[in-house]
Amino acid sequence: MVRKNFYFQYGVILITVLFALVPFHAAVVTIIGASTDFKPALQLWKEMLIGIILLMCFVAYLRNRSLFRLDTINILALSIILLSLLITIIFRPDTAAILAGIKTNLVVLSLFFAVQVVSEYFSLARLQKIILWPATLVAVIAILQPWIFTPYILEQIGYTSNSIIAGQYIESSRSALRVFSTLGGPNQLGAYLIIPITLCLTLAVRKKQWLWLLAVAGFSLPLYMTYSRSAWLGAVTAVLTAILICTNKRVQLGAISALAVLVLVGTIIASQVNICQQFPSIASQILHGDCSSGTLSGSDFQRLTSQKLGLTTVEKQPIGYGLGSAGPASFFGNAPLITENWYLQIAIEVGVLGLVLYLALFGLLAFRLYVSSQSHSPDAILSATLFAVLCGLMISSLFLHTLADSTLGILLFGLLGIQKSRITA
Repeated sequence: MVRKNFYFQYGVILITVLFALVPFHAAVVTIIGASTDFKPALQLWKEMLIGIILLMCFVAYLRNRSLFRLDTINILALSIILLSLLITIIFRPDTAAILAGIKTNLVVLSLFFAVQVVSEYFSLARLQKIILWPATLVAVIAILQPWIFTPYILEQIGYTSNSIIAGQYIESSRSALRVFSTLGGPNQLGAYLIIPITLCLTLAVRKKQWLWLLAVAGFSLPLYMTYSRSAWLGAVTAVLTAILICTNKRVQLGAISALAVLVLVGTIIASQVNICQQFPSIASQILHGDCSSGTLSGSDFQRLTSQKLGLTTVEKQPIGYGLGSAGPASFFGNAPLITENWYLQIAIEVGVLGLVLYLALFGLLAFRLYVSSQSHSPDAILSATLFAVLCGLMISSLFLHTLADSTLGILLFGLLGIQKSRITA
């Protein structure tokens, strides 16, 4: 019993440390790495810690086989890992890109397995602290960034074009600084903030503790300051979902139907209207590009081009090209390929079958979370939060490589693993 407690207690401590420190990873690597030779080691501390966590949890599992079950969800996750490795071995992209792809895609799935073993030790109260305290510090730094942590100051402490650009602005307006706080960029910060925003909103609605809405507002301000439209869409989706699942099923069905109609009508209108010509003043803030000529150019145009290239690449080889062949990991190879869409990235790396497995994994997880959120159990609040977060991130992933960010990936898959084990035990 004593040895069992050792593995459990230290496993829980290391997972807590990982969750609490990972939002500050990019800043620490950038600042310390700029003036020392420790940058390579600092870049890998997360993966090394996850390796130790995986080992300790595996030993704990060997001592008590009831702590982990190879159910349908875990079989799907394991299938993704095996298929990813098989396709990578067959097509063999660059070695550095493979390692980056493993780090991006497979390490978080390993964490998903590991945390299930010690999930009973992570109560809602504990997870609130682990999520919200670091997020609060991240949000405060983001709010202060335009006035205190200015681009000039950041350049002096190591932020450069070779790491993280110190001054990031909306392309059409150099006066609108995009904040990123301690994360790797504005889009990463925006996606990360969806988690604390949704958690605080769910606590307010479910517990009728309306002071949590102040926290929602506090986290929403830096989200707005990122000017990350994908994060805005993801956050709106998550917030609406969190509110909606607190209503009865008839209201939920009606709201979903109305939303589907609005999306359809909005898509038709957007495809027929040239926003650059009709609404130039609005376009300058919403669009990250240049509308001065009456047609869209710049980064948004490049984003559409990248997505078209991604689709063409998938069509050429539906079986996939291997880990590291697309997305941020591909920068470590000879042929970087950014698709500006996480789904296209996965389809290029592990094929259409791999994408189907990912969608099945998230779909089944979402279903389990939704069922749990409708209950009166103590797990309902976290289930509702993660269901809404998952919905939001699936939307934002249509426009960026959202789930390829290590901070978000570690937190999301870690929390999903913990809650999955608690509601399926």
